[in-house]
Amino acid sequence: MPSAPRSPTCLNDGGELVIEDPWTEQHVKLPAGSLVLYPATSVHRVTEITRGERAAAFFWIESMVRDHGKRRELHDLDRSIQALAADRGVDDPLCISFSAVYHDLVRRWADP
Repeated sequence: MPSAPRSPTCLNDGGELVIEDPWTEQHVKLPAGSLVLYPATSVHRVTEITRGERAAAFFWIESMVRDHGKRRELHDLDRSIQALAADRGVDDPLCISFSAVYHDLVRRWADP
């Protein structure tokens, strides 16, 4: 089973979420109504709440592409397409071509 991204939604302004990866810790404290998306395999914790209370909602989503390496490649390609589109515009033939490649890879690598 692939690791599904975990997504807590902050319902009030209490607490700080700490997400760890092999190289660093990310400290996240967002206003109520904000959403944080991170891999479910990440070690995470919430700092102590010194006043008030922490209220959050959680859900998990599953990627259509099981292989982590392929998901990383799709992510990198998507980021590159976004940067190219910001520079040249979404109607640029190169952006359209790379977008087609991205969607072909998703279809090829997605679980049936």
